[in-house]
Amino acid sequence: MNYKTNDKIGQLKLSIALNLIPGLPPIQNNDYRLIVMDPPWSYTLRETDATHRGRCPYPSMSDEQILNLPIGAIANTNSYLLLWVTNNHLPLGFSCLNYWGFEYRSIFSWVKITKASNEENPKASIGIGHYGRNCTEHFLVATRGKPGSFTSHGLTNIPNTIFAPRSRHSEKPPEFWTVADRLAKKLGGEKIELFARSKREGWDSWGAEAC
Repeated sequence: MNYKTNDKIGQLKLSIALNLIPGLPPIQNNDYRLIVMDPPWSYTLRETDATHRGRCPYPSMSDEQILNLPIGAIANTNSYLLLWVTNNHLPLGFSCLNYWGFEYRSIFSWVKITKASNEENPKASIGIGHYGRNCTEHFLVATRGKPGSFTSHGLTNIPNTIFAPRSRHSEKPPEFWTVADRLAKKLGGEKIELFARSKREGWDSWGAEAC
C-alpha cells in the first residue's frame, strides 16, 4: 500500500494504525529518509503456551495489523527502510516491503553469540525453535525511489553479518546502529525508529517505551 507522502488519507490511516498502542502521539513528519523498524511480531506458541508467555514482555500485533501499516506515508520518495525480522517472519517481512512500496535490496544477519565468546572465536547463543534452535535475527535492507546504494554513498566496507551477544529483550546490538548511523549520515534528512524501546540521540523515536 504505497501512499504518497502528501496523501492526507494515507496520513490519517497511518495515525490510526500507529495508535493501536494507546497513549502514543501521532507521527507528524512525512519525509523520513531512513526508517528503522522492529515490529512486535506475534507468535502463536507464545500466545497459547504458558511456557512461552514470559518471553514477550510487550503487546504484539497481528500479521494483518503490521502489513496494513502504511509506512510509505512517512517515507521520503527516495528513502531506506531497515526492517528487523525473526526467522519465523521472513516471508511476512518480504510481503511487508512490497505492500509498503519498498524494494528489497539485501539482508543482514545478526549471529547471537555468548558473552564469553567474540567475533574471532564465536560461540552461538542458542535460542528456541522447532526446526533448529534459533541463534540469528535479520534486518532487511529496502529502498523506495532512488536513494542510492551503499556503494554509491561510499559505504564499501560493511559486511552483512554481525556477531554480537544478546542484550535485554529485543534490544539490537551496537554494531547495527553503527551501520544505521553511517547510512543516515550519507543520506541526510530525517530519520526515525519505529517501535523504539528508548530514545536515540539524533533520531526521532516512536514506541511505547520511548514516548
